[in-house]
Amino acid sequence: MKWFDSTLNVKYTHPSEIREGMRWAREVQRPIGPHGAMRPCTELTPVWDISLGASGGYYGSRYLFRLNTGELRSAQSNDRVPVDPEIIPENRPPHESTWITNEPFGFHDHKAFTTDREWYERSRVLERFEVEDGRVYRLLNGKHGVLKVCRWDQGKKWLSPARVTPECAYDQFEAITEGRGW
Repeated sequence: MKWFDSTLNVKYTHPSEIREGMRWAREVQRPIGPHGAMRPCTELTPVWDISLGASGGYYGSRYLFRLNTGELRSAQSNDRVPVDPEIIPENRPPHESTWITNEPFGFHDHKAFTTDREWYERSRVLERFEVEDGRVYRLLNGKHGVLKVCRWDQGKKWLSPARVTPECAYDQFEAITEGRGW
């Protein structure tokens, strides 16, 4: 079934063949007028990180794809994923290595427990690291002992996934300072 715009170069691809910089296709609803009318259209979002996850009880491997918006998508090895296979340089991740700080600031604001801003305002800096291109990383200890790495990059803040144990948080921060992560 082809739900995507036929003028795009979207193809159903095996998850193992997807590479960073390819664009994930999905159908979204866009407003066509001021009165709330919507029409379906295809949105293409670059893949910036790929990893393997637990199979989740299914046969085969489970692939995890982090889109440049911070959204996490998954696919089983028996799935086919709609992607634009052309890799354009501007769709590739901006930095080399593992994308650790992959949650945009405000990503958790829909949660009732605590928003990113509330967590950030109550956190304290444990470590700080600055890269020549202007990126600044801080290891923060926040509310309830939750640790995160925060990246300031060209006016935007990104957070790493939350870590409860200091060892995991320091490992993330060390990977960044050694150039194995960003």
